[in-house]
Amino acid sequence: MAKKFYIETFGCTFNEADSRFISNSLKELNYNEVRNPTEADIIIINTCSVRAESENKAIEALKRYSKLAEQKGARILVTGCMVKLNPYKLYEIKKDAIYVTPSLIKEIPKIINEELENNLIIGGSDRLYDVIPRYEGGVTYILPIASGCLGSCTFCSVKYTRGSLYSYRPSEIKKAFIDAIERGAKEIYITSQDNACYGLDIHTDLCELIEGLLEYNTDKEYRIRIGMFTPWLAFRLVNKLKKIYHNKRVYKFCHVPVQSGDDRVLRDMQRPHTVNEFVEFINELRSEHPDLYIATDIIVGFPTEDEEAFENTVKLVKKLEFDKVHVAQYSPRPFTKAAFYTQLPDSVKKQRSRILTKIVDEISLKRNERFLGKKLNVLIIGEGEKGYLEGRAYDYRCVIVKSEDKSLIKKFIDVEVKDVTPHYLIASILN
Repeated sequence: MAKKFYIETFGCTFNEADSRFISNSLKELNYNEVRNPTEADIIIINTCSVRAESENKAIEALKRYSKLAEQKGARILVTGCMVKLNPYKLYEIKKDAIYVTPSLIKEIPKIINEELENNLIIGGSDRLYDVIPRYEGGVTYILPIASGCLGSCTFCSVKYTRGSLYSYRPSEIKKAFIDAIERGAKEIYITSQDNACYGLDIHTDLCELIEGLLEYNTDKEYRIRIGMFTPWLAFRLVNKLKKIYHNKRVYKFCHVPVQSGDDRVLRDMQRPHTVNEFVEFINELRSEHPDLYIATDIIVGFPTEDEEAFENTVKLVKKLEFDKVHVAQYSPRPFTKAAFYTQLPDSVKKQRSRILTKIVDEISLKRNERFLGKKLNVLIIGEGEKGYLEGRAYDYRCVIVKSEDKSLIKKFIDVEVKDVTPHYLIASILN
């Protein structure tokens, strides 16, 4: 009888892609994936360690599945960034689980089938091979294009957990892209730790890659979402990005984390750009694409952020009026420089988070109100709130469509916006 496995994934879309790759690999060995962990012979937990909150979720999952594994006689394998960053936090919970760092996920099928003398399999940080999962159905296909990064941010452990940049081969990326489009994918998520650094090690760049994908001639409708990129490496691509955003098959969506609106804090974070350079970049993109959806990330409560620095961040948010801001309270990470700085009290972090979140929501609502009464063509990606459908507009803006007709999933339909919230539009189907 074929063995069954269950995967639970925490964290970013890159982690999701890793999980799909693991799934592909196990299915090649005739394992069956199940959606209920109680049915599994092997439970795989793909962890995230970007913040302490993410680690806590993985720890709770490991505790929960350890009890289940004991009852059912199942094995547990843990992978992801936390295995590299904080393995002993996990090991203390379940000493007989198998622990594999992200750089070694290609070895997981072999590891599962072996009798191990050592179940802590800790490799280096760098992943020096392509890890591109096959499309397995559904609306969205997550397409990783590289691993690692070129940054040295004092708050971030990614360089330690994922290593330096390794760009995947354009030919392999395009092959996977074409396969996904031809087999029914409607959304392609371009993902990595930092899309802006793609190709610097192989004499190409992100925009050349996207242009190469768009050259594929097909009558099938789809959208490409370009995932997060760092500002300082994206500056050099601004003119190419402006050109790419004119293509209707590319979401007018730009996720570029600023992290702080204060130059001194940016220096302390070792972010090699200034606030003015960031503002100029956003203004340059908006000069040609005023309807471009701009998402950013901001850390509040960084150790050297005083009241003046926080106010500068508030001013930047009000000035640029981002469509979406992910506000995160600073969390010290192992092996990072900022973890050794004198930390701010949690009460200060929480207060600043509340203040900024309120401002962000007010701006997001104002940005969304521009769409009231407008007609949009949206891709229905699945079920949303209250059983209604969830769709994505041309700029990746979330649209809740007042219909329960699940046959519309994976289809592009015309809607009219009737109401808005800070986080999504509410629309009715036309015709």
